[in-house]
Amino acid sequence: MWSALPVGFHHVRVPANGTHYHAVVGGRGPVVILVHGWMGTSYSWRKVIPLLADHTTLIVPDMRGYGDSGKPFADYDGATMVADLEQLLAALGHDKAFVFGHDMGAPVALLYALTHPEKTLGVGYFDEPLLGYNLDQFTAFSADNPFVYWWFAFNATDHLAAFLWAGREAEMVDFMITSMVADPRSVDEAARAEYVRTLRAPGGLHGSFGWYRDSLKTSAQIRAAFDDGPMKTPLLAINGQYGHPDVQQQFEGLVETVEGATIDGVGHLIPEEAPEAVATYIRDFVERHTPKEVK
Repeated sequence: MWSALPVGFHHVRVPANGTHYHAVVGGRGPVVILVHGWMGTSYSWRKVIPLLADHTTLIVPDMRGYGDSGKPFADYDGATMVADLEQLLAALGHDKAFVFGHDMGAPVALLYALTHPEKTLGVGYFDEPLLGYNLDQFTAFSADNPFVYWWFAFNATDHLAAFLWAGREAEMVDFMITSMVADPRSVDEAARAEYVRTLRAPGGLHGSFGWYRDSLKTSAQIRAAFDDGPMKTPLLAINGQYGHPDVQQQFEGLVETVEGATIDGVGHLIPEEAPEAVATYIRDFVERHTPKEVK
């Protein structure tokens, strides 16, 4: 488990949906779940956590397959991880929450809101294609797509990615992070070492690629969840200037209330690169959409 937690925060271990979850918990106010993305863990939010601690009660898990949570062999689709989060929230004594997801955590957050609207106060979708709707646009190898999201197919190929990463975790983390950020210094050596540590844990590589192996299943789940019409839960869509483009526009016609922003001068890893901006957008969104009876 990562150390140097912000004041007032602590580690918890909670059984959930046939595995176990590690999470960092603390703060005060409306409940907010922060869901990390690929290669990351709860540690990915370490710069954001203290900026929200006086305004929200934070639950920041290592998702299944990552960090110090369980790493089952299978079941990494969005619906399964939604059930994980639902049980984690209940085990910690909460009923309703905001759910914000970054990278591959964003589809999980969205599916949570779509399938549990009565339990979701608001949702965040940060710097990620909209699975089920436009992923093929960004994975197509063509002349008019200069930055192909090649890793989706690579990571989804059974055993291949883990086989090729094994023993080279540090080099691959450095390569991927450097390609995702505007300034490589925004993710320091301590952070990279923490991500490498968890990927080298038993089952860490296989678990980390699980989200990609089941990404088409998650895509179908999201499509099906929109069958009843536009989502009424308010959504916050954020992307970096050099990250995934036009995150807000992805939801036109699909979500009734969408608020969006592009953070200038940063790439894809916005919780690492622009924690103050991310925290400000989250804090303002939570303030606007928290019912009076919850405040």
